Amino acid sequence: MKHLRFLLALLLLVSAISCNGGGGAQSVSGTALGASGQDDLLWKGAAPALGDKATMRSAFDVARSVLFDAPSPTGTGATDALPGRRAFVCVYGVEHPNLCGTGAGENLTGSVRLAAESVNEAHGSAIRDARKQGKDVRIKIDVVTRVTNKTFKREVEKPKKRRVALYGYWVENEGNTSYVLPSELLERHIFDEKKKYRGIRRDRLVKALKNRNPDLGALPEELAYDRFYTIPWVEGDPYGVDTPDILRLYRLHRWEFDDLTEELMLQRSVWAADYLISSISSQGKIRYQYYPSTDRDSSSYNLLRHGGTTYSILQAYDRTKYEPYRLASEAAIEYLFAKCKEDVRQGPYGGGPTKWILSPGKKVKLGGAGLALVMLDAYGESTGNYDKFREDARKFGNFLVASLKEDGEFIYFPALTPDGPPTDTDDSAYYPGEAILGLIRLHAWDPNPQWLEAARRASDWLIDVRDAGKDEKRLANDHWLMIALSYLYAETKDDKYLQHSLNLARAVEYQYKKNLKTAKEFKDFQGGYYDPPRSTPAATRGEGLVAVMDTCRVADIECEWVWDLLQETIRHEHLSQYDKDLMWWPRNRAKTFGGWNGGLIDVSIRNDFVQHNMSAVLGNERHLAYRTRQEELPGGPIWTQLNLKGQTYDGVPPEKMKELRADSVRYRGETLWEKRWTRMQEQAANGGSEGDAGDETPAPQ
Repeated sequence: MKHLRFLLALLLLVSAISCNGGGGAQSVSGTALGASGQDDLLWKGAAPALGDKATMRSAFDVARSVLFDAPSPTGTGATDALPGRRAFVCVYGVEHPNLCGTGAGENLTGSVRLAAESVNEAHGSAIRDARKQGKDVRIKIDVVTRVTNKTFKREVEKPKKRRVALYGYWVENEGNTSYVLPSELLERHIFDEKKKYRGIRRDRLVKALKNRNPDLGALPEELAYDRFYTIPWVEGDPYGVDTPDILRLYRLHRWEFDDLTEELMLQRSVWAADYLISSISSQGKIRYQYYPSTDRDSSSYNLLRHGGTTYSILQAYDRTKYEPYRLASEAAIEYLFAKCKEDVRQGPYGGGPTKWILSPGKKVKLGGAGLALVMLDAYGESTGNYDKFREDARKFGNFLVASLKEDGEFIYFPALTPDGPPTDTDDSAYYPGEAILGLIRLHAWDPNPQWLEAARRASDWLIDVRDAGKDEKRLANDHWLMIALSYLYAETKDDKYLQHSLNLARAVEYQYKKNLKTAKEFKDFQGGYYDPPRSTPAATRGEGLVAVMDTCRVADIECEWVWDLLQETIRHEHLSQYDKDLMWWPRNRAKTFGGWNGGLIDVSIRNDFVQHNMSAVLGNERHLAYRTRQEELPGGPIWTQLNLKGQTYDGVPPEKMKELRADSVRYRGETLWEKRWTRMQEQAANGGSEGDAGDETPAPQ
């Protein structure tokens, strides 16, 4: 009997795990790796078993049978035959941040079962109650593939950023064990991107380890640990299905890239636009930055990006004609106007009554007025109401013209007073392109020659002076200029603008190729820019390439290399959107859904991240629609000319729009802008007119 009790105790030690979330902590014995076996079967080669969806479905069936009282699976032959590498089973959606367990059995089936049983022992009733209440409960499984021994020696461990969230920490101390999974380094804000602490912070890592196992004890200054690598899978959106599909993860995004279809790109654009209007208060202020890992908003603000974000919402309105997008945009425009100053200014090439934005620190940014004008250009085109903000647009235009120097270069930070010194002597790569785009688009609907002349002078200076003699290795990405050149070329047919557009696209191609070698080891580098890639550099290049495709269409030349590069870029962008399948970990799903994060290891959402990605995706959908069936969708210089000649677009039919927005409503409910539009319709039906329907609960700020 003593021998039997000893064996039972040993089994408990091998299979137990400390589960966070109030269930008490137990020590875990054994290694981070688990049982030995043929690793080649698990994770090496072109078709590893852990990368096979059918095999992993069997693993999830095992976990579900333990945690959800699902029928015991009979088809586990695939996992029965695999080595018993350590498995981690985590449940999300019950308690924050998650409920996890681990186990290492004789085979993979046994490892998953032991891990699920340890979670079930501590939290089974809470998990089943949450499912009965209709909560979005999802299972995630990680299986260890390899382990290396390391020592944490400083306050911050600084691995190459490309490796962040690809490995976890397994720590043993005083007979107790705890761990942090690879994805949890981002989920739980253990990795810090701030310059002072950039890397894995010891204080946050230790806190997470002790939260998982309070009995871990005092950890030595030089902390020995096992660095373990896993292949993770998670359940997709479980809404309306008994057994959701599963998807393989890489860091916190999909392993697989999207197939780019018109339907998917429109869907992602609608989710993004819904996110943006949900972040706009009744006063028109747009939430600037949100951190899903901590459920916090940033206290900072950027008025320049406010204008750009509003511009992108108006692009979504132009595509869909969904009226709450217009209402939210109008409120955002009025908010920006409240931050503006007015005076009278003159430059070498004109001026007059001006309007401009005073940024924090008493800086006057050329790009602030440039993007404000771009925003008003988009308002006129998307609504057909060019008169509403015509005088405001002219004042922004006058400010830009007055900021042009004799040689064609802009003053990047104009003076606080008409005759004062610049508010900064720095320059900006993007402000001139923003200003040129605003002016050339203004000229289309307000044909004052000075708008076109100023746009040409400024463009010529950029091409003939700033970028003169630069090859693709030295040309910087200038997406605003690429967009502006598409309109300039459509207006002038000057070959200079076509050639420089193509030169800028070649520079993007060069930048794209720099990551190809790294992408052989780090899959998610494919189609990205920088190391590690960020979503907004990809998005701005996507916007620029969309514009070059517009220029090629106007010139009637084939630019398939540009198209192929654009598709690679858009596929990479899609990795960073918080869609319904990736809602398994954010604490506040209502504030997160539909947003675009900063990239592979930056989980924060900022309004310009969403703006640029949505604009690029809308542009790509527009080109795909024309390539496949010659349909002209709103956007780009060709549409501007057609629209000014009387061609209109009805938008997305209401029933289709309801379908596209179903997940936004499910996660977030209606925003004040949908509620306001409903009240306005009711007032109109009762004999009233469109007007202010009152201030409902403001958007979260």
